[in-house]
Amino acid sequence: MGECVSEPSPQDALDIAHELFDLIPRLLNRVSADIPRNTDDLAPEWRDIIELRATKGQLKLLRILITRQRCTMQELADQLDVAPPTVTAMVKRLLTQGFVERVRDERDWRVVQVLPTERGQRAVSLYEEFWHTNLQRLLVHLSGEELTQLRVALPILRHLSEVEP
Repeated sequence: MGECVSEPSPQDALDIAHELFDLIPRLLNRVSADIPRNTDDLAPEWRDIIELRATKGQLKLLRILITRQRCTMQELADQLDVAPPTVTAMVKRLLTQGFVERVRDERDWRVVQVLPTERGQRAVSLYEEFWHTNLQRLLVHLSGEELTQLRVALPILRHLSEVEP
């Protein structure tokens, strides 16, 4: 006979929401805690990573640019779901740091495109490599069974991240 699976109760959903709310930031902090704070004796690429991690929004903006190659300010605002003045401030800071550049559109000189510089691409790549390495270091502390359970949960978490509110 088949096993009957019941619908989760609102209380179950609330309990899980509380757990995730507490757990996810702690896990993210655990992974990022190993980024050095003092830049005095670091290689230049580490300085880039430390500068880049200033805000998650700036990192997300750069990742969008790397994926799309170039965007207008309005496209960035739409992708980040923020107001255009917010994007302008983010781009100005990344421009000052040398992570992005602005160029005029070749077809319409009134339009300005933003694209990642080589430094910006390298910093994002190193940042992601750092995260993968640190997360892998944490995962080796799990048992084989725990890793299997986590692997099974990944599609569920991915689906949850894509659900429209």
